[in-house]
This record gives sequence, C-alpha cells and structure tokens, in this order.
Amino acid sequence: MVHLTSLKPFVTRFYLLLLACLLLVLSCPVAYAQQSTDWKKINVSVQATGQPIRQVLNTIEKQISMNFSYDAAEVDLDQKITITFKGSLYNAFREIGTLASLDFLQNGNTITIRKRKTTLNVADARVINGKVVDKEDNTPLPGVMVVVKGTTKATSTDLNGEFSFRLVKENIPATVLEFRFMGMRTQEVVIGNQSRFEVALEQNAHSLQEVVVTSSYEGEKRREEVVGSISQLSSRELQVDRPIESFDKMMQGLIAGVHVETSTEPNKPVKVNIRGQNSFTSFGGKRNTSTQPLYVVDGVPMYEQQRGDESLVFSDENYLNPLSNINPQDIQSISVLKDASASAIYGADAANGVIIITTKAGKSGKPKINFDYSTGVSTFINEFKYLSGPQYYELLRETYINNKLPVKTAETLAGSKTIDTDWFDLLNRNGSYQNANFSLSGGSETTTYRFSAGYMNQQSSAKGNELSKMFVNLRLNHKLSDKLEFGVKLSPTLTRQSGVNSFGGIILPPNIAAYDENGNPNELPNFKVANPVAVQEQNEDFHEGISLTGSANLNYKVTPALSFSGTVGTDYYDKKETQFRSARNATGRNLNGALRIYDRKNLGWIAFMQGMYDKTFLDKHSVNIIAGTQVQDQETNLLYGYGSGFTYDRMRELSQAQNEQSGSSKNAKATLSYYAQAGYDLNKKYFLNVNARADKSSVFGGDKQVALNGSIGLGWIVTKESFLQPNAILNHMRLRASYGSTGNSRIGTYAARGLYAFTGTSNYDGNTGSVPDGSAAPNPDLGWEKSIKLNVGMDVSLFNRIDITAEVYQNTIKDLITSVEVPNEIGFETVSANTGTMQNRGFELTINSTNVQKQDMYWTSSFNLGLNRNKITALNNGLLSQYSAATSASVNRVGISTGSIWGYEWGGVDPATGEEWFYDKHGNRLSAREINALPISEGKVIGDRLPLFEGGLVNTLNYKALTFSFNIIYSYGASFLADYTVQSDGRNLDHRNQSINLLDRWQQPGDMTNVPKLYFPRPMSIVSNSSRYVHDLTHIKLSNVSLTYQLPEPMTRFLHLENLSVFTNASNLLYWYREKSPEGRNGIAETRFIYPEMMTVTGGIRLGF
Repeated sequence: MVHLTSLKPFVTRFYLLLLACLLLVLSCPVAYAQQSTDWKKINVSVQATGQPIRQVLNTIEKQISMNFSYDAAEVDLDQKITITFKGSLYNAFREIGTLASLDFLQNGNTITIRKRKTTLNVADARVINGKVVDKEDNTPLPGVMVVVKGTTKATSTDLNGEFSFRLVKENIPATVLEFRFMGMRTQEVVIGNQSRFEVALEQNAHSLQEVVVTSSYEGEKRREEVVGSISQLSSRELQVDRPIESFDKMMQGLIAGVHVETSTEPNKPVKVNIRGQNSFTSFGGKRNTSTQPLYVVDGVPMYEQQRGDESLVFSDENYLNPLSNINPQDIQSISVLKDASASAIYGADAANGVIIITTKAGKSGKPKINFDYSTGVSTFINEFKYLSGPQYYELLRETYINNKLPVKTAETLAGSKTIDTDWFDLLNRNGSYQNANFSLSGGSETTTYRFSAGYMNQQSSAKGNELSKMFVNLRLNHKLSDKLEFGVKLSPTLTRQSGVNSFGGIILPPNIAAYDENGNPNELPNFKVANPVAVQEQNEDFHEGISLTGSANLNYKVTPALSFSGTVGTDYYDKKETQFRSARNATGRNLNGALRIYDRKNLGWIAFMQGMYDKTFLDKHSVNIIAGTQVQDQETNLLYGYGSGFTYDRMRELSQAQNEQSGSSKNAKATLSYYAQAGYDLNKKYFLNVNARADKSSVFGGDKQVALNGSIGLGWIVTKESFLQPNAILNHMRLRASYGSTGNSRIGTYAARGLYAFTGTSNYDGNTGSVPDGSAAPNPDLGWEKSIKLNVGMDVSLFNRIDITAEVYQNTIKDLITSVEVPNEIGFETVSANTGTMQNRGFELTINSTNVQKQDMYWTSSFNLGLNRNKITALNNGLLSQYSAATSASVNRVGISTGSIWGYEWGGVDPATGEEWFYDKHGNRLSAREINALPISEGKVIGDRLPLFEGGLVNTLNYKALTFSFNIIYSYGASFLADYTVQSDGRNLDHRNQSINLLDRWQQPGDMTNVPKLYFPRPMSIVSNSSRYVHDLTHIKLSNVSLTYQLPEPMTRFLHLENLSVFTNASNLLYWYREKSPEGRNGIAETRFIYPEMMTVTGGIRLGF
C-alpha cells in the first residue's frame, strides 16, 4: 500500500503557513463592526386611520427594539396617514415611505428618517451603481442601505438588490461607500475608479436580531426575545464542505456544553451528550435507556436504532447511523435546545436535550442553480505500532523459555524467525472521497420551491469497503390564498455499504505468511481463525438502506392574530443486511458456508394540530399563545433468515442452503400528548415564557403511563432601562433564567413488561408455549425518568463587536432507570427499575468577536467553553453499587461520576522479579494474584471518562476574494481506559501480535522498566482495569482548515455565472496530547482508537447560475 508519507508533511506545513499568516493579523488595528438586523425577518403590525406618522412610528418602535432619528426641520411627522399592515418591517417602511415620501436608513440600532428626493440636480456628477447579494447563496438583498461615509447621502437597494445614485466628480476616488443591512456585517468599499460594484454581504450569525428556530411548534423568534438556552449554527458555521458523512460529527467543538464522541469507523452512530450524561447506562440485562438527544428534522423526530429483539438472533446486526441520511449540504441551520424553557414543550423525550435541524427552502425570484463537487484522499495518522516478524519471534521464544520450556521447544513453538508479514498493510489502503451536489430553487410571491440532489462516495481505508449515498430533498410552499398556506417536504436517501470488517486481522502474528507458494491465501490451522486476506476476498457483508423523511403542513389564518395549523410527518427506514461466510475459509468451513440476512423496517409517524394567537395590546403588551395535541407512533419490524450447508459457494441464496432457520420480531410504541406555551413581553423589555405538556406513553405500565412536565422562563433587557442605556462600550445586556422539567420515555419498547419467547419445544405437558426470557422481568411500577433543569444566563454585547453569552445550570435527573438483579427463583435475572438520582452542574461560555473589519479584510472568532460536573446522588431499590459485568471498569456508585473508571492503582514492576505490583484502596502493595482474589468493591476510582471542560475555537479571515478558516477543539481532564492495550501487553503473545512497547520488557534482575516479565499465563480479570492502562485524554486538536477563493464578479459575468469558487479543506491535521507517547513507542495517541483516525485532504469547486 502506498502511504501518503510524502504528502502529509507538505500538507501540514502548508496549512501551518496559512495559520501563521492569520496570526500576523493580530498586529492590525481593530475596527468596530456595526450591529445590523435583517428588516425582512422582523414582523410588525400596525393599524391607523388618519393618524399622525409620529404615532404610527411609535407603534412600530415598540415592536422592533430600535429607535428613530430625524431632522424636524426636514421631516414632517405630523402629517396623517391611513394604513393597515402586518408583515415584514422592510415592507412596512416601503408602504409608509410611499404614502409620506420618506426614506428609512439604518445606522446600527437607529433608523434615520429622511425626506425622499426625486432629483439630484447635480450638473457635474458621476453615476455609481451596483448590486448587493447574500454571500451564502448569492440571492439579491433588497433594502440594503448604501451610505456615502461621512455624509448624509444614501440610497437603498431595490427588490433585485440594485442601487444607483450620482456623486459629484470631485474627490470621488477617495470616497468610501458603506453597505448596511440588518442581520449582515457592515461592509466598506473605496470607490476608486470604479463605477459599478458587486457586493456580497455576510450574515452576522450572532446578532441579537438574529432569527433562531425555537421549536417545530413555534417556529422562529428573534434571539433577544428568547429566554431559553438555545445555540444555533448556520450552514456556513457548520462548514458543510468538510468530508464528513453525517452532520452530527460537524458539531464537535462548535457549541458550548455539547460533547460529541465520534467513531473512527465509517457511518457508525455518534454519541452526543448535551450538558453531561443524563441517564444511566445499564450494566446488566438487555435494556438501555437512551442518553442521546431528541433529533427533529423539519418537524419530524428521528431516533437512534434500537435493539431489534431481546434474543440473540439479531446480535450480529450492524446498526447504522440514521442521522447520516441527511445531506449536510441541505441543512440551513441546527438549533440545540438545552434548558427547560427551550425544550419542555417536547416533554416526553427532551430530558437529554433537543436538536432541531432545518433544511434549506426556496426563495422568491428567478430560478437559481447551484452545483458543487469535491474529491479527496485520506491516510492514517497515529497508527498503532506492532512488533515485526523477527521481533515477535524473539519475544515469543523468550516467553516460552521463561515458562521453563527447553530452548529447542521454545524455538519450534515460536515459529518462523524470518517471515515478516505486515497485516496492516495487506488489509488497508489510502481512502478516497467524492461528493457532488446540485440544487434548483426559486419561486414567485405565492409559490417557492427548492429541489436538491447529492451523491457521496467514500472508499474507506479497509480494502473492499465502500460507502455510497444518494440524497434527494424537495421543499415546496404555496400560498393558496391570503389566509391559507400549504407546504410539503420530502427527503429520500439511498445508502449502500459493502465490505467485510477484517480490521481485527491486523493483530495476527507477523511471522506467518499471508499467501502460500501459489499465491493463494494461507490456511491458519494453529490459530483457529480465518486468514483475513481470505475473508476480504471470499466473504460478503453488504448493507442497503432506503429512508424517507417527509412532512406536509397546512396553515390557516383566521385573523391577523389567530391561526390554526396541522402537520403530518413520517420517518421511514428499510435496511437489508446480507452476511455470507464462505466455506473456503475458517469463518464458514465447519458449516460448509453460512448466510445471514437481516431485514429491518422502521416506520415512525407524527401528527399534530395546534392553534396560535399572537397580538400586541396598547402598543406595549405582546402575547403569544400556542396550544395543541400530538399523536406519535413508531413500529419496527425485523425479519431474519439463516442458512448453512451450501453445495456451491457462489450461489448465495437461502433456497440453496441445506439447513434453514428464520426469525422475526416486532416492536411498537405510541405516545399521545397535549401541549401549551404562553409568551408575554412588556415593551420588548421584560419577557415571560411558560410551557406545559402532558404525555401518555405505551412503554410504561399500570398507572405510570402519564407524565406532566413544564417550565417557566424570564428575560430582562437591562439596557432598555433608563439607568443603563446603550453606550459606546456596552451595547446590550440581557439576563435570563428558567426552571422546569422534561421527561425520557426512550427506555426500550417493552421495558415495563416481561419478555417471553415462543419455542418449538414441548414445555407445557407436551404442548408448545411461551417461556420467560430470563433477562427481562416485568415491572408495572416502572415510572418515567424526569430531569429538573435550572438555568441562569447573561448575554452582553461590547464595543459593537464582541458578543458574550455566559450560563450556569443544574440538571437533577430523578427516577433513573437501570437493570437490577433479582432472585433467580422468580424465573428472571434482572428487572428494569427506577434506581436513583443523578446531577449535572456546569458553566458555559461563548464569545463571538469581530477582530478586524476593513475594506479588504474581515476577521472573526468564535470561542466556546463547557464545564460540567456529574455526580450520582442517590441509589435505591437496594442498589448500593453496580459494576459492569465485563471488566468491572464501570460503576454506578453514590458520590462519583457515571463516567468513573473503577479499578486498582498500578504499582509498577518489581526490579528483582519482573512481576507487577498493585495498591488496594488502603495503600497496601499486592501482587497481581492477590489483587485478583479481592472483591471488586475493594477497588477505587482511577479515572473519569467525562472531561472537566472542553470546547473549541473557530477563526475565519476574509481577505479580498480569499476566505481562510481553521477550527481548534480541546478537552481537559478526561481519562481513557485503553482496552486495546490490555490485549497487547504480552498476555496473548502466543496467538496475536503485540505492542512494540514489549521491547522494553523486564529481562533480568535489576532492570528498571514499566513492562513486566513475559510468561504464560498472565492474570487478567481485575488486573485489566488498573491505572497502568488509564491514559490522560487531555488534548488540543487542529480539526479542520479550509481555504476558499471566490472569482471576481467580472470573470463570473464573462462566464455567464452568478458565482464561482474553488476550495480546499484538510481535517485531523495535528494533535497535541498532554500525555506524551514515548519515542518510537505506543501511547495515548496510538491507543485512543482501535480503528485509527484518518487525515483527509479535499479540494473542490462551487458554482451558481
């Protein structure tokens, strides 16, 4: 295999050079960035009959949290107009301006009113014109204020984003134009010798006037009106051009308090925790409560795949990540709901937080076509270092001699001392990546549409493994009348994944040959395992899945204040997996070939109807009320087929098997809910939000099916008080607080009921019937988990360029569910029960800043920090402690974290004997055999998998046509138990390759080393979870670097394009670990992932018509 060893240093140095160039900007002077707001995204209502303009504007001012400024000598606000209007602020100003011949110009949080001039009457003048567009999608921006800096001369763009005015020729080259638009970053341009300008404005993602998605029930709100804790990422901030197969991986390091634990294996589910782990992980039985947040895509909830049934029939089924069925290029925004005020309206499933994904929609205007294509390569980083063939022979020979075997016998058992097989190189390769996307969007005043299609192909590093996806997304919105609107969203995805997972074959002894003298895969009879080369070539593992997420909604406006809506949505998934084990290798030889087929169909649907009332009274009391009902159903059907004994190895159909088995399983659950939300604000200064929800779920039994949850949230914009007006330093200050509860019903479909299996045997007086599944007893008293959340937050804006959000929180989770052992006499092993209470406390900090704003340069930074402390505060039902069954390295115990690693302190290697020493919790030094004789309760906490704090830093630099950005993520205080190292410390030397660290083993009395003497058999059990194998996971990672070049407008116009850009991207460039790996040996960097990480470099092109 050809490694990218020559490419990797070059790529690393290239991006480090770009990073150094960015840091030079630190010496540049800092310019203030004026906050602005998108008038088209602010809705106002006004009704006046023969009233002065002054009174009409007072009504609007109370709704928009902005001030008006005008020259009384020029503008007459006492003239009377008649107007009835409800819609965007932009259209309101257009209508008032037409009625009264006025212009409205934006200047920060002030709107300047000027008398409209019809002619300029300038004899010696020059025409300046141009077009202003949204940089993200190149759509025209109407209503942008174009101001000649330092003067009162200004104009605004029309509906097509065009502007034009005349300037006196004198000193025109030095004149600066300012482009201001609410929600966008102000941009300055020096006129010079140009007459026409093409300006692309970038969104100010963290403006207080930013519109955020609060829920699928309420829709959007301005950020300053939201009292809950909501973090939102736009598609630009997600950096969707990165080669990542699912959007959940993209959130890593971008949101304070969101912990993303990714898998290095393609298409595997990602673990996401919001503000810590909020449920137990069961150590016994087959029931696990979900610790993942609720995902809602365009109003439709999506859930992680659950266990198919409670038997072992489906134990070999591979679970895929359903979230990877969403094309990242179709995502408009992601909102993360953290506290009770934000998430309580989701009630039953919101205990772990809620993540709302909103896909892109069409905009009115001419049809727009966008296309992008990217391709890249990837190579391993931080590979685990194994022994070579000769090294392995010498160490195995030494081990047998240490076991008192004769030298000749030891040499014979050790095998070949000349063969050197690199199994890793034989089984793996450099990966490749391709991605293409197409979209068509547009519309009219009554209908908007967007259609997109995408294709992704990823050839992983394992030979023969390939993942491909085809995405389609359609959104259509149509206004049937002034009162009735209809919308539909459809998103089908086809996923195909092929290739046998033979990565485990890299641990085979390196002194055995992979191929015989004829070039065929060698048989490995002495190791009772299949040759992984033969497995890759002869076996089959194929997955194919079709998913469909869709919804339809209808909205009817009874009056401007009252509306009713209904939504129906579905999430359908059909996955088929075929596994064939060939008779030509050891995986299927004894069965003469074996075939397994799994067919999983999942259908979830949701329907909700609600009414919404939104009205402002007396120009200062605003009320928003939502009330509705929802029904939700989820059903999973599984079909299993198994066959063995194939006459012809290549006829891989169940009908060709001599022995056939089949099985099936069905899970179903339903939830009925009622919800209500009431919001109130006074003068857009004081805010109150109240939520209430009742859920009835079929997963609980008896009188435990109903749960009531709710919340209350308060907000106060302090800078609207007379004693603290906005100034040059402090532009905005807001305080927020919330308290409430959410629930968790994702505990397994039949967690409250006993499980039974139907067999073909005669268990009841010669009759067949059902028998209890011993692992799962019924518990009709099983109740809901409830999370009680308290949150206090503050938002501050400084110098018109720095936005700071700080929050403290406490989540108390009661009635936690886990499996508890029960007496065997009742016929079961465990029962699901409410067993305890857990608490998460933490602090979050987010800082967004505009560091430099000049004509040709714009530099922004976004920093986040999340600190969380987890502790189990109570255990009941007779449960004092609970240990994991495998190595007992995990424990549930009062007073410690759920992420605690339980074991013994390692005492090093005795220089006299080469034996390992350990310390018990009393400080006594014991041998490995003495430690193994102790009960596990005698151990102690030797680490914590949960970090003390973590976060990220994103920097983006725009210089003329170039955009450069880099992401840094960091984590501090987490520990890692390297299970992989346990199997590579010499105890399995006779049948698997070992870590190169064994070269430092103890060999004779007096040796000072941390690698013990080699001998068989080595004690395992508790010794496996000693501090010897616990590593400090504190690290900083340069996770992503990108560079984009946007072709100038004259070139794109010549090519008849709207836009054209090229980009390059690199992921996983550099790591820094606090715990250093020994030179030439394995350490935390090499043992962190069993499947090594990949560094990926991509390049691509993006164009629009």
